[in-house]
Amino acid sequence: MKVLITGANGFIGSYLAHFFIKKGVSVVAAARRFPDSTKELLARAELLSLDVLNTEQLNSISCDADVIIHTATANDIISRNTKSGIELSAVGTKNILDFAFRNKISKCIIFSTLQVYGTELLGSIDEKSPLLYQNDYGLNHLYAEMYAEMYSRTNKVHCVSVRPSNVYGRIITKSFDRWSLVPGCFCKEAMESGTITIKSSGKQLRNFINLENLSRAVDCIIHHFPVNYECYNLASSRVHTMLEIAGKVKAVFEKKYSKEIQLHITGTEPAATNHFTISLDKLTEMGFIEDENYTLETEINEIFNYLQTK
Repeated sequence: MKVLITGANGFIGSYLAHFFIKKGVSVVAAARRFPDSTKELLARAELLSLDVLNTEQLNSISCDADVIIHTATANDIISRNTKSGIELSAVGTKNILDFAFRNKISKCIIFSTLQVYGTELLGSIDEKSPLLYQNDYGLNHLYAEMYAEMYSRTNKVHCVSVRPSNVYGRIITKSFDRWSLVPGCFCKEAMESGTITIKSSGKQLRNFINLENLSRAVDCIIHHFPVNYECYNLASSRVHTMLEIAGKVKAVFEKKYSKEIQLHITGTEPAATNHFTISLDKLTEMGFIEDENYTLETEINEIFNYLQTK
């Protein structure tokens, strides 16, 4: 099997590429640029300089692969710029699907987000739940999903959209620069200041999926690729409040370094916790099983190990 991964210099894309390389899969890692640290990490991959918004470049490249994993969509930072977010998620996704069609790559997995269901989830969420996107980040990814569905329906490229919850995990490339993500932002503040600050009440409930289980889920989908277009929620079986996550970071830090740190809660909203569950039935019916060796505690510890090397 040969896998082409876009956004292979990013937080999710680089881990996926490394994951499949370890499994002995032939990997084409595509990104606009590759820092030396990423080149070292993906030394056994074929590196492809590729800008998903550069149609002239895309038209000039030939590539054989069995499946594309498209992670080069707009993150929450890029989505703050409406034009840039729409271009990357919508136009970029269409360009990649056209690239797949021209190169006779029959399968494509599009990375979306759980936020297509809303920013503050409530109740039981499964893939049939109504979409309630409430910001540009969720809406941008919906555009990408719509292109994926259209290309599947018109039999150009067989597509799947995956909707990950909050992604976290060990940092494996020195070029990582996404310190707005939880729990990494808590870990960084703890190391630098001896404090952890929650700029809210901390009562909001979130689902977190670690990079290893996300990669295992994608691998499972590839090996059981549906005939028709499907969406899959990529999440864990557990939910935590922000206060609980901060508490776990505090506990790991204090045990690891034998130092006490202060936890500051500086906000009052939300006033109540948003209770919800996320169904993983579609994944588990496919054969996916969470690896419980990768926990918040183990991955928080690995983030601290990374910060020590900086």
